[in-house]
Amino acid sequence: MEENIKKHKIRVPIFSSEVIEREIGLYDDLTYLSMINNLKKKIDNFNESMPTIRQPKINKVKETQISAIEYFEESYEEIPTLLIKITAYNTNLIDGFVELDEKINLQKNHKVGSDTNYLLALPQIYGQDSSKFVFQWKFFVYDDPTKDSSEIISICKLLCKKILDIKIRNLKLESILKEIKQNKLLENFEIQLSSHYEQEDDPDVKLKNYLITSKVSKTTKNSYKDVPTDKFEEILFTKNNFNKRVFKVFKNNREIRITEEQKNDFNKLSQTIEEILNSQIEFHENDLDKIFEKDFIMKNLNSIITEFTKQSIQH
Repeated sequence: MEENIKKHKIRVPIFSSEVIEREIGLYDDLTYLSMINNLKKKIDNFNESMPTIRQPKINKVKETQISAIEYFEESYEEIPTLLIKITAYNTNLIDGFVELDEKINLQKNHKVGSDTNYLLALPQIYGQDSSKFVFQWKFFVYDDPTKDSSEIISICKLLCKKILDIKIRNLKLESILKEIKQNKLLENFEIQLSSHYEQEDDPDVKLKNYLITSKVSKTTKNSYKDVPTDKFEEILFTKNNFNKRVFKVFKNNREIRITEEQKNDFNKLSQTIEEILNSQIEFHENDLDKIFEKDFIMKNLNSIITEFTKQSIQH
């Protein structure tokens, strides 16, 4: 029976680019089509010159590289869109193995990756006067269940930064607080706090006299419900000892993520604020072999765009 068939989910995080004023020389005529053609040109340039695009992992030897990109011209209603297919792999692995008929130990020059990393680009144009139009991109990440979520998001952001030359929107704290204060209560939010500190924590007292250093790492994640917004603001501006902390404010499928990280021995605080829409597609086990077919992808992504349009998250 159908209700007994196993179900899977495809998450679709949605990222916004920075809002860009119309640039002289970039677009003679700013239209959805000219924006799409500009993306195609950048991808064509990449495919012709094939530069090395790499993303080292923080404090890791392993790195991610993009090796090929394809695109498919699609549309949502009357708006042209671009479905981008990225081939990317991890290399510089040094350790690990793959077992086929025999066990193969991974070497530094081996590549482990996928050529089915998908991203849909949707152009947005705002304004009444064509001479004062501003534009923005919405990127829909096809986070299928065969991928590691953080990895495919990282690949898509690498594409935007290094190949498409598009900055992902970093929101301003003032505007976010103003929006949050419109409601007296935060329905759902989360704090993740990471700290690292030196402390004697040697369980074997017999070795105490030989101890050189002892470091403790601790990560705490707490979820809250119906918190007064003034309490949230108070906590946000209280700078306790931490190496990294992440605030996640949820409303429907929308997430505001505030990430703060102490750098240079606590002499500098880095703060990043992102807006993410976490939508998802549900499908049956019987459709698992279809998830990389273009028609299946577009049918489902267009349904997500419809959901996104109803929520009207603009610049």
